[in-house]
Amino acid sequence: MAQPPLSRQMKQLEEKLGAKLFERGSRKIQLTEAGVQLLNRAEQLLNLIDITAKEIHDIETGAQGTLSIGTASSSGATILPQVAHFFRNNYPYVNFELWEGESVRIIELLNSGLIEIGLVRFSFDTDTYESIQLEKEPLVIAIKNNSSYPFNNRQDLIPLSELANKPLMIHRKYEALLTEHCQQVGFSPYLLCKSDDIMPLIAWADADVGIAVLPRAAIGLIPSNNLIYKTIVNPSIETSTAIIWLRSRPLSPSARHFLKIFTKLNKRAFPSGD
Repeated sequence: MAQPPLSRQMKQLEEKLGAKLFERGSRKIQLTEAGVQLLNRAEQLLNLIDITAKEIHDIETGAQGTLSIGTASSSGATILPQVAHFFRNNYPYVNFELWEGESVRIIELLNSGLIEIGLVRFSFDTDTYESIQLEKEPLVIAIKNNSSYPFNNRQDLIPLSELANKPLMIHRKYEALLTEHCQQVGFSPYLLCKSDDIMPLIAWADADVGIAVLPRAAIGLIPSNNLIYKTIVNPSIETSTAIIWLRSRPLSPSARHFLKIFTKLNKRAFPSGD
């Protein structure tokens, strides 16, 4: 910039701020105390602009922000931790919000916009929700070692017929599924306890109150050397798990990155959407 327009701009800046910014000499110009303060603030502001621009870019690309996920307790404790670990290694400045509840509650949270993606364990409207289906998993029993309710076999498998007249404890969402299969092999199950939470059922099995029936993913939720787990067979009883999100609502970049990692780490899963 030529000297005359530069001098005019310097003068206009002083008039606008109502302060003398420059000490003008015959051969050089020095900053006044007010000028030094303005220079410091200007450098800070320019730096802040750069930082803000980067933050906006990071949010837009999914490298920063908050990702809200809803999950049933047993699924969240076994399926999500590994995914979250890999995701955090790639996107360390993204925070998480976890919401727990039954599948109906997860659907409500999705519809209200409190979460972006949810892990559910029952059928859902595929016209409303996109999904990634996970491999079906069998129901197992958890029984205390040397329990008051012994079985003839000592293998890791238990025929469904051997659960006849045994005190079973089950989550309410699996009650109909278990009852249907038991009736197919000729008996109605003795349901000692029904619960809305799997954790107490495992604890009660550990205390030898009864036999807990739960999805395989729940194994190890309560560490115990006293519990034995056996997979139900003849017939096996399988449950479905899926991670879902609303078709009508665009996902944030963070959610898209999370689902991409989720799919890679669950190679047996397959997308049901486009």
